[in-house]
Amino acid sequence: MAEKQQPTVAFFGATGGCLNACLALALQAGYHCTALARTPSKLHDLLHQHNVSDSTIEDYLTITQGNVTELQAVQQTLHHNGRPVDLIISGIGGKPRFDCVFKPTLDNPTVCQDATRTILAAAQSSSRKPRLVAISTTGLSNKRDIPVMMMPLYHWLLKVPHEDKKVMEDQIVAEMGKPVAERAIDNYMLVRPSLLVDGNSDGLAKIKTGTDTKPAIGYVICRRDVGLWIFENAIRRASDSPSWGQIVTLTV
Repeated sequence: MAEKQQPTVAFFGATGGCLNACLALALQAGYHCTALARTPSKLHDLLHQHNVSDSTIEDYLTITQGNVTELQAVQQTLHHNGRPVDLIISGIGGKPRFDCVFKPTLDNPTVCQDATRTILAAAQSSSRKPRLVAISTTGLSNKRDIPVMMMPLYHWLLKVPHEDKKVMEDQIVAEMGKPVAERAIDNYMLVRPSLLVDGNSDGLAKIKTGTDTKPAIGYVICRRDVGLWIFENAIRRASDSPSWGQIVTLTV
């Protein structure tokens, strides 16, 4: 990755709260970005809520309409002005379904692993290996990374999405375990926020970080703060962040 130039960034899941906040910060800071969106007008409207102007969107954002499981659409998103992007940020997630109150699930129970599989396949054909950031979740570590009082909630309400996120993480780690010449990506960062909530940002100084072996334990974190942390630590520090090759837990 070139260190003297700002990285180009591809976003998947940019209509979600965490990545929408991150994308808004990147555009306002003058980073050239691409994004895949099923409904581009929705992405425009959400960026306006972050006070991103139409002129900024026009100058710095290229939107591809499509689905993250469509290989051609993903490949197109992984290029900016005909060149491979430097950085991929994925915040794909499903919507909860409560058809059976005792077994909550998602509208697509394998959405994260399906998306990651497609992103890695698309990146494999790229002439330059990008770095990949993926938003995962707490509750997956072998060490306790959530408060004891939240454990029943996690194991009941979030069982299905957590299984999907775990497969996603395993896919990315397995990719990095391949010989260098066979990898689709240059490096990775797995971001595990605690329970996500809406609201205003508390600021970077309030965010507590940990690792898989020494997790930061907390109840919640604002989606805007997750987006802020990723912007500062993966985009601004695209070449030298100490979090590359790591699992990072975030909470406040």
